[in-house]
Amino acid sequence: MQFILPLLYTLIFIFLIMRMKYFDSRHLSRSKFVVLFGLKLIAGSVAIWIYSDHFLSSDFFTYFTDSKILIRHLSGHDGNIPMASWNSNFDPIIFNNSRIMIILNAILHLFSFGNFYVHIVFFCFFSFLGLTGLFKAFSKHFPSNTWRLVFGIFLVPTVLFWTSTALKETLAIGILGLIIYISDFGLKRDLQLIQKLFILFLFLILFFLKIYVAVALIPVLLVNMIVTRSAGKAILVKYAGVFIFLFLFALVIKTINSDHDVLKIISKKQANAISEAKGGVFLENDKNFIWVDYDKRFQILSSQKDSTYKINHGSEFLSWKQNNMSDTTFITNSTDTSVYKVVYSQIPARSVIKLKPLKPALLDFVLYSPVAIWNVLFHPTIFEIHSWLHLIPAIENLWLLLLILLAILFYDKKNHAKKEIILFALIFSLSLFFLIGCTTPAIGAIIRYRTIGMVFFVPLCLLMIDEEKLKKAGAPSRLRSK
Repeated sequence: MQFILPLLYTLIFIFLIMRMKYFDSRHLSRSKFVVLFGLKLIAGSVAIWIYSDHFLSSDFFTYFTDSKILIRHLSGHDGNIPMASWNSNFDPIIFNNSRIMIILNAILHLFSFGNFYVHIVFFCFFSFLGLTGLFKAFSKHFPSNTWRLVFGIFLVPTVLFWTSTALKETLAIGILGLIIYISDFGLKRDLQLIQKLFILFLFLILFFLKIYVAVALIPVLLVNMIVTRSAGKAILVKYAGVFIFLFLFALVIKTINSDHDVLKIISKKQANAISEAKGGVFLENDKNFIWVDYDKRFQILSSQKDSTYKINHGSEFLSWKQNNMSDTTFITNSTDTSVYKVVYSQIPARSVIKLKPLKPALLDFVLYSPVAIWNVLFHPTIFEIHSWLHLIPAIENLWLLLLILLAILFYDKKNHAKKEIILFALIFSLSLFFLIGCTTPAIGAIIRYRTIGMVFFVPLCLLMIDEEKLKKAGAPSRLRSK
């Protein structure tokens, strides 16, 4: 039964791909869509095998486990919700937390009956819907570049791997693809009311799921909406106008409430991410929030019968007051007798990039932006391979560097006619890479988070290469389009 139910849902989704109008395409047959979906299922199975055999935990296992706890709580069998990822940060947060993932997994239990593999099949289909929408949106504007788009959107190895698991990135790509397909990159003028409401609904989910992705999407959608509804193109002027307006809006919000200072929020996020990359056990009670070294957790913590913990005398740990999370206290010889409950436990990141601590000042962020984007696009390098799991991303990054150089040296000037799409993909993906590079020190997390930007950036690079120029230069080309 463990594999019969996932197989049954796989067949149902294949039937939908063969029958749904959504999968009609002049550029790709339904049978090829089925093959691409099958590759995602294989990638999802590989992800489960890797994380089951080589890692102690993963977010997709945690979401699934916590969804069971939520169901028990809602059914009255458990009075508390001691879930590791319900509040996955130093303080209670509304945005970019894991609650949507836990709730969605809880809903999927209605179909899976507790079978984890069914959740993987559903999430594969969620992301496949978005990737298909993105493919159809791109191919509408670049109809002669089908196979470049197929490879760039569906088949980049790390993207295929990370978008085939039950993670936030998988759901985010599903949502993004649908928004862009329905709105045609924001260029569609005659949207029906039901389409507008559906886009708004999807955007709200994205906002609560991954706020930085939603924020990066706002300006590029706004510009294209303005371009298609105004006389004269002047698209760069309109981008400048939109970014100036959003900057002034952020200043107004900051003036009203300094806690909503965007740069301060990013700086705090960076500080938290650096701490989390070190790993540790995070505990709290009514007064304090504390961090304990992951490798020393058994020496520092004493388990109580009610699943709470006490700190052993003479221990070292970091402490914050619940009413003032900005001040950190390093306790060197503890005499604390308080009782704590575990908020969550984080295994130390194996490979980490040293980030420059950013001040909440615009100039600091501007000067650091090239470093942040470089870190996201080209780490791990071949010199940072510490295990076979780093080999594929390192090779992919070398290929990506070559692809960028080819796109610059052999740029296809015909793309000027589609500058709205080119600028949308470029600015959106680079914005994501910048935000990820500023706030993420763990290389494994970078590879996973950047997948949302990669499904825009890689197709863009492939589309920008002029095959005729490449041939004249005498370079071998595998980029022939059908």
